[in-house]
Amino acid sequence: MAHRQIIRELKAGKFQPIYLLHGEESFFIEEITKAILDNSVEESSKDFNETILYGRDVELSEVLAAARRFPMMSERQLVLIKEAQDLKCWRRKDELAQLEAYAEKPVRSTVLVLAFMNKKIDGRLKAVKILSKSGVLFHSEKVRDYKLPQWIQVYSRDEGLDIEPNAVQMLADYLGNDLRKVCNELTKLKLVIKGKAKVTSEDIEKHIGISKEYNIFELQKALGTKNIEKASRIVNYFEANPKNNPMAMIAPILLNYFNRIFVYHGLKDKSQNAAAKAMSCSPYAVKEYASASRIYSQVKVAKIFGYLRDADKKSKGQGNATTTDGMLLREAVFKILH
Repeated sequence: MAHRQIIRELKAGKFQPIYLLHGEESFFIEEITKAILDNSVEESSKDFNETILYGRDVELSEVLAAARRFPMMSERQLVLIKEAQDLKCWRRKDELAQLEAYAEKPVRSTVLVLAFMNKKIDGRLKAVKILSKSGVLFHSEKVRDYKLPQWIQVYSRDEGLDIEPNAVQMLADYLGNDLRKVCNELTKLKLVIKGKAKVTSEDIEKHIGISKEYNIFELQKALGTKNIEKASRIVNYFEANPKNNPMAMIAPILLNYFNRIFVYHGLKDKSQNAAAKAMSCSPYAVKEYASASRIYSQVKVAKIFGYLRDADKKSKGQGNATTTDGMLLREAVFKILH
């Protein structure tokens, strides 16, 4: 079951007796947990009917005793176990048998939530299989890079934001795979644009803290088209504003950009959708990479990887201490363009 479907059901008052939330992506688990906390127990009865425990501090026997209680003057009670991966029961067969017994006949007036943090549970366990039949087993997976623009687009629409594809790709490249950070920026964006029909790249540049003309994306475009003059202007700006444009931030983004060009060269199927999936980018961005691939051969791109990695290492102290990030970037850009 998708996390948004689970949240919709929770907001509609539809609760399962058990929720087992696990996986590498904490964002979805946190979102579901928040929805359960907000909707399962009325505010006036939380003191009596809401129990929050941590896996490292509690025994399974205490968890099950709390789950078997009946709510006080309320339709239901909530028993939430945060960091449930730390419960000792996962390593004890006798305790797992107790959990299995409860899962087979859960108390219907209790919402028992076992929320793992950044960890996947062993799906082969009998207890897990029984829990999934009695309630909800949600595996929270990381959003793959090539799916991130699509995820941002869907999430934005659900939040009432219609963002143009180029702007979505800009957000994905600039903010990366930190979904909480992405959502926080979109929340701020929603507040400042005040119902604007279409969110553009200019809006992203203005409100997400990206300089309109002198930013990493404009540098990518300048490099991708071999616009030496524009690339030089941007490098000058970066060198004059080193705190806002550290090499440690620039190098990974440029490496990702040229990696997509490298991947494009090797594709047998260069159709828009197939290329977008292979390069982990929006379909709307494929044309730009296809154009850049005609300028940079695979051999040249392989050399560019070396230039950027060398600059990144030196920026982290593995070189001459007197060499600034601006100097390193200038050298790398010169080698890329010539």
